[in-house]
Amino acid sequence: MALNFEHVLNNARSVVQGEAPGSVKFLAVSLLMLAVWVGVSMVGNWTKQSQTDLNTQQGRWRTLLMLANEYKNLSPSQRENTTSNANVDVPAVFAQVSERMQLGSRVNRITPDGRNQSVEINRLYAEELAELQRQLASRGVRFIAAELRALPAGSERLMTISAIIGPMN
Repeated sequence: MALNFEHVLNNARSVVQGEAPGSVKFLAVSLLMLAVWVGVSMVGNWTKQSQTDLNTQQGRWRTLLMLANEYKNLSPSQRENTTSNANVDVPAVFAQVSERMQLGSRVNRITPDGRNQSVEINRLYAEELAELQRQLASRGVRFIAAELRALPAGSERLMTISAIIGPMN
């Protein structure tokens, strides 16, 4: 039994044009079924996206509650330390530390970066870098990000550091 393409095409044309008996009902039911299928698919996608958004928000809420409980469990002295660190004057602290360590002309750049400071210091020995970090930390300032370059200087290595420093919190 061979499939006659022209015959199938003519039958399809007559159904689409409404000439075949019952073809109008067939087209109406087909379009209605297509519309229902598209509607169900769209609602299913919206539901899936809403569930994903809800799960994300629930996770954020649980994290917020956990942080709030941790803060409530802190002793009053620890709470004061967390709020006092936010009020640290980063440029003043860095100026005091660099003066105390006699960094002087080795401080190449100090630039404000919001609440933080961007600094570049040249020709530091490893011990000086460790001491800088220790003194800043003791005053409530930390390295947020840093790029360290080591250059040979005889048997030692001198460091150049480009860093963003800011209050501990």
